[in-house]
Amino acid sequence: MNKYILPIAFLFIFSNFAAAQKFGYVNSEYILSQMPEYAEKQNELEQLAKSYDKEVRSLYNEAEVMRSELRANQVLFTAVMIEEKQAEIDEKAKEALDKHTQVFGYDGLYFKKQKELLEPLRDKMAKAYEVVCKKNKLSIMFDKASDISIVYSDPVHDYTEFVLEELGLIEKEN
Repeated sequence: MNKYILPIAFLFIFSNFAAAQKFGYVNSEYILSQMPEYAEKQNELEQLAKSYDKEVRSLYNEAEVMRSELRANQVLFTAVMIEEKQAEIDEKAKEALDKHTQVFGYDGLYFKKQKELLEPLRDKMAKAYEVVCKKNKLSIMFDKASDISIVYSDPVHDYTEFVLEELGLIEKEN
């Protein structure tokens, strides 16, 4: 009998605790899309990505041109010369791959620039989330745009508009 009392008491306490919690959610992608500075930052990142991509592609193209020249002139070269040319091609391909990793890899230049440009916007949103949670006495706020799967959400719990108001992106309703 005693072994059932503790789990039942725990269940009773937890159910009362969970019932007292107030939850809400926001859509951070929508909030970001409403921020004019986000569009500017995205445009800047796209231009940077194109520039980096052009740089990396040129290295890959150089390696491909070298490979084509080797194939076209292979009959004129000795085995040693072919090996030397192939080593040069391999080195150029490795240089291209290294450049790609340096620029687009995890913690690469593009990733760092993205973080640098978007971090202030995310910090601004985080402060607005905190204010909205405190004003509306929310214990937990979920982000509908993140990896958390929300298969259904009642719009009454959507606090996206409150965050947009807090950020000054829409006028407050009275």
